[in-house]
Amino acid sequence: MAVAQFNLAEHQRAERKLLLTVAEWTEGSTQERELLGRRTEDSSVEYNADQSTTTDILGINYTDVNKTQPQQDFDPYLILGGSKLGAKLDDIRRRNALSELSQFTLYLITAYVGDATNGYRAEKHVNCTIQYNSLGGDANVNMPISVYFSNDLTNGHVDKLTPDFVFTPD
Repeated sequence: MAVAQFNLAEHQRAERKLLLTVAEWTEGSTQERELLGRRTEDSSVEYNADQSTTTDILGINYTDVNKTQPQQDFDPYLILGGSKLGAKLDDIRRRNALSELSQFTLYLITAYVGDATNGYRAEKHVNCTIQYNSLGGDANVNMPISVYFSNDLTNGHVDKLTPDFVFTPD
């Protein structure tokens, strides 16, 4: 399989807005999606690798990566009008229905690979957890969240960069 090329000019930096995290869940019989990161200034996917390093009898170090546990923090995650995810998380918090926090699908879309004609590279992670960390703030109500990717993923692409995208497995 060939490695996909970035859709950037030579030496151009990929802007942060080209790495998108989208949460998806079902509300009744309706599928809902929300782009994460509105009003969040800095957020990165952290892979949190489980690694072990050994040194052989010759003094050479070897490192094995056993697994990754990807997560992404959104702080602040402000309570904003129109945020269906914010309303869902607040309802889960109010009812203390913690098991519902692990019923999300997450899409990690790398929009710097692909184009509007052929689609954009994406990963679909199922059975993910979105956890609220606190509630409050000074002038505005904030509910920082942590997103835990399941690693139960399917590689593929999305046809467009709007909430009504269609994900197609590779």
